[in-house]
Amino acid sequence: MTKTNPVPWRKCEDLNKYAVATNVPVWVGEQKVIADRVVKTACPHNCYDTCGLLVYVKDEKVIKIEGDPGHPITKGHLCLKGFANVEKINSPDRVKYPLLRVGERGEGKFKRISWEEAMDYMVEKIGKIRDTYGSEALMEYGYSGNREHMAKAVSGRFLNLFGATKLVGSFCLLSGAAGSYHSVGTQHTMAPEVWSENCECIMLIGRNPSATNPHIYPFIYRAKERGAKLIVVDPYVTGAASKADLHLRPRPGTDGALALGMIHWIIKNDLQDKDFIAEHTVGYESLEKLVEEWTPEHTEEVTTIPREQIIEAAEMYATLQSHMECGYGQQRYSNGHQIQRALACLAAVCGHIGKASGNYNCIDSMGFPGIEGFMKTANVTCPEGADIKSTRMINIATFAKALHEASDPPIKGVISYRGGLVSQQPWVDYTIEALKQLDLFVVIEQFMTDDTDWADLVLPGCHFLEQYGLHTSYWHHYNQVLVPVCQPYYESVPDLEIFEELGRRLGFEEYFPRERTGLDYIRMLIGDNTDVDGAVSPNGPVRLSEDWCPLVPYENGNFNTPSGKFEFYSYSMEERGKKFEGDYCPVPHYTEPDESVPGTPELAKKYPLSVISQHPAFRTHSQYYNLPWIKEIEGPAKVFINKVDADSRGIKDGDMTAVFNDRGRLENIMAKVSIRVKPGVVELSSGMWVKLGGSVNKLTSLSIGGPRDVMKENGIMYEYHPLLDGNTTGYFNTLVEIQKM
Repeated sequence: MTKTNPVPWRKCEDLNKYAVATNVPVWVGEQKVIADRVVKTACPHNCYDTCGLLVYVKDEKVIKIEGDPGHPITKGHLCLKGFANVEKINSPDRVKYPLLRVGERGEGKFKRISWEEAMDYMVEKIGKIRDTYGSEALMEYGYSGNREHMAKAVSGRFLNLFGATKLVGSFCLLSGAAGSYHSVGTQHTMAPEVWSENCECIMLIGRNPSATNPHIYPFIYRAKERGAKLIVVDPYVTGAASKADLHLRPRPGTDGALALGMIHWIIKNDLQDKDFIAEHTVGYESLEKLVEEWTPEHTEEVTTIPREQIIEAAEMYATLQSHMECGYGQQRYSNGHQIQRALACLAAVCGHIGKASGNYNCIDSMGFPGIEGFMKTANVTCPEGADIKSTRMINIATFAKALHEASDPPIKGVISYRGGLVSQQPWVDYTIEALKQLDLFVVIEQFMTDDTDWADLVLPGCHFLEQYGLHTSYWHHYNQVLVPVCQPYYESVPDLEIFEELGRRLGFEEYFPRERTGLDYIRMLIGDNTDVDGAVSPNGPVRLSEDWCPLVPYENGNFNTPSGKFEFYSYSMEERGKKFEGDYCPVPHYTEPDESVPGTPELAKKYPLSVISQHPAFRTHSQYYNLPWIKEIEGPAKVFINKVDADSRGIKDGDMTAVFNDRGRLENIMAKVSIRVKPGVVELSSGMWVKLGGSVNKLTSLSIGGPRDVMKENGIMYEYHPLLDGNTTGYFNTLVEIQKM
């Protein structure tokens, strides 16, 4: 390893206490090695599965990763990303020590400095920002690069003590989660081991499990072996779609119209569950009136799905004991919250909620464990006796807009970690212009990414295998606490320890005792609600209590909505709409996405193709693409285009193309001509680095999903509830043109 200097305040524990076994013989390639220890942990890289891992360590180096065969859901199987963490943690390209910018922002020129110099630099700059503009001129930026919750709570502790602006909201899921919350209340998912043994039909919508949820396949196959039907709703031909009994391919952004059309047919043909509706719902008459216009013919006109398929899907879903598995793709539009409301209403009309034979699965509340109370966030973020003041909030879905518009005070300092700010925010060029206005941009990273090129200071971040973490799955109900399997490589420091040390040096030493570990913070967060020790290696995983993760959610009509019932007409949306601007219509009406061919016809004359950006199978957003394993398999940036659209533009398979609109232009993108996408749709995978070419976010708009229109507030808020207000980046509200280069 590169010669390093000691980091005197970095914690060092004896990690053998977490060993499942020691002195273990293991094959690494063709060589048999004696590993010093094997440790259980889990993958926190933001997919449904949160796989159980067994990690082999020798001389404080990770030499092999396997799936944990004892995990009840993932059962020892890993995807390529999981295995690639061996290459990632050992990569020679890792950021090894602090780096200070010496060139212009964007040039990527740095010099090596010590941690002491780095901390002094941050303290000086942050102090100057506070003295000049006030404490709210500082904020963090972070999301799901490592999706665990504990270190985020510790950073929140520091930022609350400092009085910084708070980052809230979501890129990718809160519009749908809000629509769902306004329908059923608390979010629960029924365990796959239940529905796979009981349902007669599965409806999979907005989800490509081949890339994001591969461990659902054994459960789908089990259900199909029993005779269950599979309906897949996706404009793209995915692996799951190839297994479907019925594949519905809506025009992007019209999934809500499909649901309304199915409800229309179900009611018209008297297929609804009248007993469930009478006993466990409110507002049915409002929904019944709303769907009168959604005949199969009108639904076909809007969605482009043939009427015969709409009817077949409606009858199949209504007459069989059906289970719905929702993803997040269908709600990355400006109308995403109402799409999710319509899907929930479809399930309720048929009575397919709260039964072992079928449920409505959107996202489990463990995906945001602090909101519902499982994770007692305030135990960490708001230390007893501290003077914590109320500060403004900035929504991550409108982050760049807020940086441009904030004035009282302006945002002048950002500490970024666990999130590719430049590559993952929409409209990359607009985001970079916002970053240029900062006096301090600190990036905690493992590699020199798009973000580090624009940073003033780069700090070497830890791989998740080098630090503690808490990441409860938002799909299944088993928890494995993340523990460090090895000491941090080089001069990297766990995220929580960086924020702790920064807090100490800025005057809050009493709130960051040096003897406290990440596991201590985890106990503070969830110790009252689950068996922490049982989830810590060599133990684990543990099933979370049915108090938080019921075996059959919503059983006996148990909904904690304002009415205590499923709400076709949402009283909570009606009330929230009296307070904030947005689409709080209490019944799930359909509107066109902010950019679409029918909705913006003049724009569509210039840019007639809708873009969708699937999650790649071999990356988690922007992570992993720089690794040789992944680059070899994935290859260069590609755009998938239907043969009809390709032929009309003289594009052949393998041609280099330009994809563009008024916001940006991508060049040298390889065309893949196929039937995987519908005519009028092109697909670029999400998460590509900007400097490596192919970042779809060079093209995406600032449009957001509802219900609250925080864009009208410039993304700056003083009151916010994630499940009442939602918000998601409308990545798929994007029109483009493509031409051969």
